[in-house]
Amino acid sequence: MNTLAVSLKATAVNIRGRLEYPGDFAFEIIFGILWQSSTLAFAAVLITRFNGIGDFPASGVLLIVGMRLMAHGLFTMVYGNLSDALAELVEEGRVEGFFLRPLPVLTQILISRFNVNAFGDFTVGVVVCAFGVARVPIDWTPAKLLYLAAAILGGMYLEAAVQLPIAALMLRSPLAHGVGKWLDDIMATVGNYPLSILPMVLRVTFTFVLPVAFVAYFPVLVLLGQQPVTSIVAWSPLICYALYRLARLFWNWNLTRYTSIGG
Repeated sequence: MNTLAVSLKATAVNIRGRLEYPGDFAFEIIFGILWQSSTLAFAAVLITRFNGIGDFPASGVLLIVGMRLMAHGLFTMVYGNLSDALAELVEEGRVEGFFLRPLPVLTQILISRFNVNAFGDFTVGVVVCAFGVARVPIDWTPAKLLYLAAAILGGMYLEAAVQLPIAALMLRSPLAHGVGKWLDDIMATVGNYPLSILPMVLRVTFTFVLPVAFVAYFPVLVLLGQQPVTSIVAWSPLICYALYRLARLFWNWNLTRYTSIGG
């Protein structure tokens, strides 16, 4: 059985296990939705009160918010344990056992627990994105819908590319967990807005240092026709995946130097 099949089977077992307590399962999904209530409020105000932010149309902002939330929901489903569970696994010395099993250590960390609240994040993202798709002045073609899906997947990989180096540092110091949470908060805040409203220094920062712009803002510019499909910006989904592969190399390098908490 290959790694993907084992991962899917383990995830299905995890979900069935969580369903043993249906009340808790439902509460975690509702909590995920409530956690994004500020985003829903922002979207509602944007629709009813404003035509846009700066020179960016309201429908385009909705598309940015929806795509970022869907990407974040997918990240939490697949890679959420990097920021939610790894510190605990390291502190309890449970990572050592993962080296003895015939599966990649990263895969075992990712499937060790399923984050049910991710369904809430993803659901809110789907709703907001659907509003954005319905209202944005884009002539949707199969190619554009495929690009939209690729951009959402790219956003998931970009979040993983940001959190993987922090997770690699967490193997040596669980205190790095706080840095990961801080970066997550910044991405959740900045990622909902068009970068064009920010000062130049922040645009550069969120493009080349913490590249939030590649999650949704740049792809939406391409979909709106404000950037040509031949520009580097149009390659955002592939750039996100390339950054993820780079982060995997850093993770693998740190993994070979891992020392257990007991030495």
